[in-house]
Amino acid sequence: MRVNPLYINNLVGSLDATTANEAQLTEELGSGSRVNTLSDDPVAAGENVLLRTQISGDDTFSQTASSTQSMLQVTDSALSTVVSQMTTAVSLATEGNNGTLNASDMQSISNQLVGIRDEVLSLANTTYLGRSIFAGSMGGTQPFTLNGAVPSGVTYNGDNTPNSVSYLETPNGQKIQLNIPGDQIFLANGSNVLGTLNNLIADFSSGSAGPTAQADAQSLSTAAGYVTQQRVIIDNSLSRLQAAENYTQGESAQLTAAQTTLMQADVGKVATGLSTAETQQAALSQVIATLGKQSLFNDI
Repeated sequence: MRVNPLYINNLVGSLDATTANEAQLTEELGSGSRVNTLSDDPVAAGENVLLRTQISGDDTFSQTASSTQSMLQVTDSALSTVVSQMTTAVSLATEGNNGTLNASDMQSISNQLVGIRDEVLSLANTTYLGRSIFAGSMGGTQPFTLNGAVPSGVTYNGDNTPNSVSYLETPNGQKIQLNIPGDQIFLANGSNVLGTLNNLIADFSSGSAGPTAQADAQSLSTAAGYVTQQRVIIDNSLSRLQAAENYTQGESAQLTAAQTTLMQADVGKVATGLSTAETQQAALSQVIATLGKQSLFNDI
């Protein structure tokens, strides 16, 4: 009996397809992924690119948010201490204005106010990772210096432009304010925190309350309220940043799980398919070999 050569060709084609399927299943089993090339599943491969991009964006934001949160905490702590120092200064000035203290006590208040002014000056020049956080866009500059040559007694060396990381955009497009230029905190709305402290120091340095002591105390109290308002902005940013970071971390976990489901091979199913493919390959190879021999003998 002569074997139809087309039949053998069809069997060879089936063997090639089975061999290719076996190779793909072997790769899936070895890599643990069902999509190793674009041709394996173009739709899944495209979806994986989108998921990977989203996950990368979320991870980048989380890393940035962690560092940024530390900077905001430093800013918040500095402003909290400034307000506390100013509140103490107002209390000292109020005590000095009550008319019951002697000259020595008045001079002691003046000396304490010097210490408070110096502490506030140091806080206004706070740095984070080597950059001044209250210098606006001029982070490499010390923003505040005492200067007796000017009426205010203090010079602001920064600018009123927020620095290059003044806002952080979340993955969903929200913008979170990260810093406030120092002049908007310590010099805005007609208040001059350091200058007013200088005035109060002078008010009590002679051993008696000067004529502007009460007005200066009120000005400092008003300035403390304004600094508190600026601190609220930073506190709100901290809360929003933490909420955004928590959301992003949760989203990243969900996207990673979706990516795993999309790309991960079903090991049990793949192993069964591989076993079946190996059996089919062996059977087809045997049939082709047998038919090939029959065809050869008939030709003889």
